[in-house]
Parts: sequence; structure tokens; C-alpha cells
Amino acid sequence: MRRERMAVAVLAVALVSGALSADAASLAVVRERGTLGVCAHPDALPYSSQDRNMPGFQLELAEALAKQLGVRLRTEWIVFTRHARRVDCDATIGAIVKDDAEGAAARRGPRLSKPYVASGYVLVIPVASRSIERLEDVKGGKIGVEHTSWPHYVLDSRKIPLASYGSSLDILDAVATGEVVAGLVPDAYAGWYLKLNPGAVKMADTYVPERDFRWNVAVSLRNADAALVEAVNQALDALIADRTIPNIFARYGITYRPPIAK
Repeated sequence: MRRERMAVAVLAVALVSGALSADAASLAVVRERGTLGVCAHPDALPYSSQDRNMPGFQLELAEALAKQLGVRLRTEWIVFTRHARRVDCDATIGAIVKDDAEGAAARRGPRLSKPYVASGYVLVIPVASRSIERLEDVKGGKIGVEHTSWPHYVLDSRKIPLASYGSSLDILDAVATGEVVAGLVPDAYAGWYLKLNPGAVKMADTYVPERDFRWNVAVSLRNADAALVEAVNQALDALIADRTIPNIFARYGITYRPPIAK
């Protein structure tokens, strides 16, 4: 059950930006009250957690961002996307940047900061496996994918043998035990799994992900004014320049990758 909850958590944390409350949050309001409210899942490591000793990379980033803005972090815990409407979040930290993000910014609703990291699916394989460059190079078994995920659709449409699982951690376990010969999982889960289970699997570093298996990540701001968006952008630039963000990712076993140029 824990793994099913964690699969839901990624959806809640990464995609909640479209379900935030409609009230606006300006830079002046944030600084006047002295807090930046961020929505997060209470049990979604490596993304977020209520454990103060291991809060997750998104909450550590949120803490650093709030400090840059001169305010304190206030965390609003949510489990499902729809719960964001019931709380007063100013931001979510892991919003996926879609191709129409610029057009969406002009409409009423959450606004996105500049991208601060690139993310996406990685191919994990058994430690003894040879190098793999393309999905079609995977031989002798199936590739594990999360049920109804985009990789599930892509592999199915390309007639590549696949095995469907309920969560990324299930896929990683299946690769580690030899149940499948490879797996496609988000890079954050792969890094976290290897931190907890060193040498259990390896990432296929010669594999070049399909274009739609990669994306940029930004901070989603609830109807923020231009001043708040700009302040967050400047804060992100500073946190990247002094390596705060890359170092936060590294603590969870995740390799920091700069945003993909569009």
C-alpha cells in the first residue's frame, strides 16, 4: 500500500499546479504576512515528507526559496490534487512545464517561474547488463513501465514487450530481482532507490531518452503578480549559482540536470 500512496504522491506534487485556489498572492502579501505557503504530500520521498530529518528535495528547495524571499516556509499538506482547493497554497515546487506554458501564463490561473531543473524518465537495467542506446536494443525480456503511464503507451504503440506495474519502486524492484530486463522510471525515483539500495541496479547512461520522456520543472505560483514571479526567478538563479539546488538533489541521490533549452 505504501508504494501505491507514493505513486499518487508524485501526481499530487508534480501536477497540483492546475488545481490551486483562484485567489491571488502578490509579493507584497507574501512579505507582509512573512510566509510562503507551499503544498506538498506528507509521505512522498524523495519529493516530500513530514519527517523533519528527511523532508524531501522539494521541501528543502522550498525552504531555501522562502529564505531567499526573506520569509518563512509554511507547508500545507495534501494527499490528492483536489485537496489543493481546500488550503491556502502560494506555490507548488514541482510543476511540469508543458509546451503551452507561455500561453497559459496569460490566462487566469497559476503562473510558472522559469524552469530550474530538467527531469524525465531514465532506463534502469541490471548491474551486469551491457550498454543500451535505444529501447529496441533491450532483448531477452520485458521493460517494466508504470500502468497507464506515457512510457506504457509509447512501448505498447511500438510493440516493445512490456510489463505493467503499480509504481516506480515496484519497477525498480523487478529490475533488481531479474523479473524484467529493464525499467523506465522517473530519474528522481531511480536516484533515490540507488541511494537506499546501492548497486542494486544501474542507469543505462548510453540511453538517450525519447523527446517526450523529458521535461522541465518550475515553481507554480497561484495567480502571482509579476513581482512575485520575478522574485522567485531571481531566487532560483541564486540557488542554482551557489549550488544550493544541485546539492539538495545530491542529498537524495538525484543528479541535477539544467533545464532543457527549448
